[in-house]
Amino acid sequence: MSLPFTVNSNMDLAARSMWRYRGLFPISADVSPVSLGEGLTPLIRARSAPAGISLFLKNETLNPTGSHKDRALSVSITKAVELGHRTVMLYSDGSTALSSAAYSACAGLRSITLVARGTPEYRLLPLAFYNSAIFEYQGDPAEALAWAHETCGALGLYETSTYREANPYGVHGAKTISYEIVEQLGKVPAWVIVPVGGGGTLCAIWQGFQEMRTSGQIMSCPRLAAVMPAGYTVLERAFLQDVSTEKGLRSLVSREAPPTMQSKIAMPYPPDGLETIRAIRDSDGLFLYADDEQVIQGQHFLGREGIFAEPSAAGVILAAEALSKHGLKEQDAVVAVITGSGFRELGAVSHAVRPEKYKIEPATGISELRSWLHEYRDSHAV
Repeated sequence: MSLPFTVNSNMDLAARSMWRYRGLFPISADVSPVSLGEGLTPLIRARSAPAGISLFLKNETLNPTGSHKDRALSVSITKAVELGHRTVMLYSDGSTALSSAAYSACAGLRSITLVARGTPEYRLLPLAFYNSAIFEYQGDPAEALAWAHETCGALGLYETSTYREANPYGVHGAKTISYEIVEQLGKVPAWVIVPVGGGGTLCAIWQGFQEMRTSGQIMSCPRLAAVMPAGYTVLERAFLQDVSTEKGLRSLVSREAPPTMQSKIAMPYPPDGLETIRAIRDSDGLFLYADDEQVIQGQHFLGREGIFAEPSAAGVILAAEALSKHGLKEQDAVVAVITGSGFRELGAVSHAVRPEKYKIEPATGISELRSWLHEYRDSHAV
């Protein structure tokens, strides 16, 4: 019996993933993409946007492992295959670790994940299912990225970290967010809001818009807003002091990082910091901050839009409200990039949010539910 379609074929890969932009990637034409169907995520207009804002949500939570990092790792692991590597390694206990392990598994490569001492078990479980070897780094977490980079070089391992010094290929996957935004929106937005930890994603998005302007596909680029956890101000301080060297940036890093549930972007030293500063300056952009209470509010806002975002992704909603003070016209589109799914970070919010529950008895349940529905309609009257 023959089927009316081809199962698991790469023939339509370009039509159903970001690999439709393959011509933008530094990958040889004879190399098959390592893809799990990443990209082409929805751009949704928010129903209840802040006053004066035409807000669109780029829903990156629908990537295969639940974050935008899948774009970068799809290209990076494909390049590892092209270069003949058999083992990959990185330091991460967040989104990049999950993506690296998943795409390595897809490619049949050995995966090593270096994590910080005391990393919560709920973050490590998916790595075990992806068969990644987990090593707990016992040194200073602030130096772990550099240690991983040096070790990969010494042992000939392929590094899958997404900052550019470690791996220059992932940016080409991440920049497709820009191409999709323009294609889906039909124009260049006035602003793009991006959660920032290391800075690589914002830089990649800026690169995408610059490429489109250079090629004549668009006439202008949007302004960028970088959203970080409250207290993580090193980039803005460097921006205001016109810092232009890594040494200068490191001199501003505080050893006392404020505690936050936004762990995915809580990076005292952003490895792509200088490029991030340039992107904010060149785009006439802004640095904005969200505390944990505001992040939870952002999660509730996104939940009402049908998106469950992780804490590190939800600060963009506060940023959208802040942009209403920057002279936006009604037709100006603001795009918030929702970088990661909340389903992967239940442990991070379980202590902060308790679902409201109602008890219902079988004998009286119908009348109780009827009364609740009447009260709900009254309290939610337009």
